[in-house]
Amino acid sequence: MNKIILCLCFCFLMSMGETCLAQSDIELRYERKSDNTVDFNYSKNVYGTYYLLIKFDDLTNAMQTSYGTHVSGHTGRFFTLKPKNPSSGIGFSYTYIYQRGRVNPRIKDDMVYMLPFKPNTKVKVQKAEYMGLTFGKGSPDNFNAFVFKVEKEETVVAARKGLVVEVEDKYKADTTQAYSFVRSANRVLIEHKDGTLAEYSGFKSGTINVKEGETVNPMDPIGIAGRFDSNKNCRLTLMVYYLKTKKLFDSKKEENKYNQYGYVNPIFCYKGGRSLLLPNNYYSSDCNDELITQEFSRREKKKYVSKL
Repeated sequence: MNKIILCLCFCFLMSMGETCLAQSDIELRYERKSDNTVDFNYSKNVYGTYYLLIKFDDLTNAMQTSYGTHVSGHTGRFFTLKPKNPSSGIGFSYTYIYQRGRVNPRIKDDMVYMLPFKPNTKVKVQKAEYMGLTFGKGSPDNFNAFVFKVEKEETVVAARKGLVVEVEDKYKADTTQAYSFVRSANRVLIEHKDGTLAEYSGFKSGTINVKEGETVNPMDPIGIAGRFDSNKNCRLTLMVYYLKTKKLFDSKKEENKYNQYGYVNPIFCYKGGRSLLLPNNYYSSDCNDELITQEFSRREKKKYVSKL
């Protein structure tokens, strides 16, 4: 979720130098320059794209009260604060906030996803319910997620090419009891080229075989779908979503906190066709070279074809 960092050091005509904040996933540093501008640089110790937003308070000798942009590299220039009067320094205090994702990315309607299992795996598809409803809370306007049920442990594969940005593999299922839901599950988060995010959750403990920072291609193995309770069926949940607001400081308001993200209902390829998935239907996974390489570069396609 989003994280807010407060900088409480109110700065006027300080000597030139660099200041940073306490350790966090994204840190901002500022440096006063000889021309009285202030450079803000970021360092990021997590993978993937984030929207980073800064808001100034107690601002003197400058006009810009806020600034936001996407950051994806591990380090880089965020922006430069310029003085109204170049002969005087700038005074400010500031707060910054960041959230994973690219705001309102351009999503191709004809993008085709693979079912997240090896070819010829039979799956039953169900729609997942937003967990907040279980606790009497609100839910996003267009929440969409799929639960894929399989009869035994099966290898989970990437449904689309992307960058692995988060891996969580620390939960062991209690298979002695029956549960209607579980709060936590082993998961892999993958960022796609267009800025959408795919969360795969429900892996058997210790079976995730990808690492943060790796690129995966369609049909690359990610882990094993496991049981989460005494039910014999194994299941995997897949959710594709994107960040849809730049107003991160408004996210704690009741009317906004459930709708920071939008959700995608993808077209899937399966044996016998391509379409939106219908709940409570059975499908068999399938793939072909055209779909596997649909987001490959020319060089990647050439390398792939050479191995066929």
